[in-house]
Amino acid sequence: MTRTLAAAAAAAPSATARPPRAVLRAGATSTAFAALLLLGMLVPATAAEAVEGPSWGVAPADTALGANRANFEYALAPGAVVDDAFEVTNNGITPLLLKVYAADAFTTREGTIDLLAGGEPSVDSGTWVTLGASDITLTPGQVMVIPFTITVPQDARPGDHPTGIVSSILSTDAGAEVQVDRRLGSRMYIRVDGDLAPAATVSGLTVDYSGSWNPLAVGALDVSYTLSNTGNTRVTALTNLTVEGPFGIAPARTGDEQLPEVLPGSTIDVHQRISGVAALLWLSGAVTVLPTAVGLGAVPLDSVSTPYGMLALPFWLLILVLVLALVVVGVLLALRRRRRARAARPARAVAFASASASDPDPATAPTSDPDPAPAP
Repeated sequence: MTRTLAAAAAAAPSATARPPRAVLRAGATSTAFAALLLLGMLVPATAAEAVEGPSWGVAPADTALGANRANFEYALAPGAVVDDAFEVTNNGITPLLLKVYAADAFTTREGTIDLLAGGEPSVDSGTWVTLGASDITLTPGQVMVIPFTITVPQDARPGDHPTGIVSSILSTDAGAEVQVDRRLGSRMYIRVDGDLAPAATVSGLTVDYSGSWNPLAVGALDVSYTLSNTGNTRVTALTNLTVEGPFGIAPARTGDEQLPEVLPGSTIDVHQRISGVAALLWLSGAVTVLPTAVGLGAVPLDSVSTPYGMLALPFWLLILVLVLALVVVGVLLALRRRRRARAARPARAVAFASASASDPDPATAPTSDPDPAPAP
């Protein structure tokens, strides 16, 4: 296996930082970012035996800043300049042409960490990294070391600035007309000196109860909300959900669920469910989130608790209410018809009496003899 140092615009990088100040921490911190971004999904990268088709690996290069590093991690002052290197290995049996670039990192709504695609411009720490090469070609088995320089702006805000170095290739699967952007990168954390203010907020809380037609069965409570990292450091969190009926009847609680790491400025969608909840007419409870700042010795922050309340009517009760409502409506209609009938009786009696007065009884009325007898 051959090893090559990629040509840089300047001389090969020194393994030391240049003024103002650069304090670097290297080593195993969090999980390795070496991940294959195929169709937007992270797949762990491994250096395997040579295989057909594009196959490569990436990793931080061994320098004076550290060896066998899982990712890049730096603590830097505003204005600091640091040189480091990135290593790419062609594990395939064919030459490999790759694009290499730095990009801002973010947490997706689903809770995975991703990097901006090549066509999306970075606006934060992705613009601080200058690579010694942007297009590289590797022969089978070749290892190439690509130098890069990090230049922190003088006005950089304190806190975490996640980014990463990406190697990318456009490929077309057999029989397909759509090109697939296969990306493999290494995660990079840059923490700028200054006041750190980790924070997280919960918003958009929605609650839904799913009951059963069986009057003896219980239902489930589904809660959805968003967790936003509104601070300037990475955070993770534990979350739990409580529910109870009126006057504290039948309380229930989920276990603590570990949420994924959320980068500054990112938001994730969270869904929780409690099964075995009875429809007790009114349900109330709270969603509690306990954030923890990452990289600060796992210091817990103040918990965030969001209460809720909702109607939870069992189906059998709804049917009973509907039946009773129909019965009431039927009774009211029957009473209305009866009142109308009673009101109409005096009017009919008056009309009958008037008709009788104007039409005398034929038995008492005088009659004329059509054939009178002659007088004697």
